[in-house]
Amino acid sequence: MPDLKNLTERFYKEVFDNRNIDALDEFIAADVVEHEEPPPGLVLEPGREGVKQMLSTYLGGFDPLGVTIHEQYQDGNTVIARVTFHGTHVGDFAGLPATGKSFSAQTIDIMRFEDGLVAEHWGQFDAVAMLTQLGAIPPME
Repeated sequence: MPDLKNLTERFYKEVFDNRNIDALDEFIAADVVEHEEPPPGLVLEPGREGVKQMLSTYLGGFDPLGVTIHEQYQDGNTVIARVTFHGTHVGDFAGLPATGKSFSAQTIDIMRFEDGLVAEHWGQFDAVAMLTQLGAIPPME
């Protein structure tokens, strides 16, 4: 069984830390099934092109946009990762003009691989934490 955790680490580094959206071609299957909800107002194409649309929206709105990996687990052809995304809001994101504020929000990613590529992805991103830190929604009491 290949070390899919290493592949996942390379994916996060190349796409987010290096801001290389074209690297998705070497990590994600063309017909990937994406289960994560896109940002408000964004309608995604199916497959890898839709993932590129979604991640381009994040990369366009935040610079830097980095990821810290806390834990990863591999079970067969599936990797579960607990990560924190962090960035500075420098461009329009989902209709929210740049605030210049920084955010840090935890995410759980589940990726099922086929032939060394992500074939299916589920993500749970703490958008409430991000939007609160950006001042888009009031803090919870």
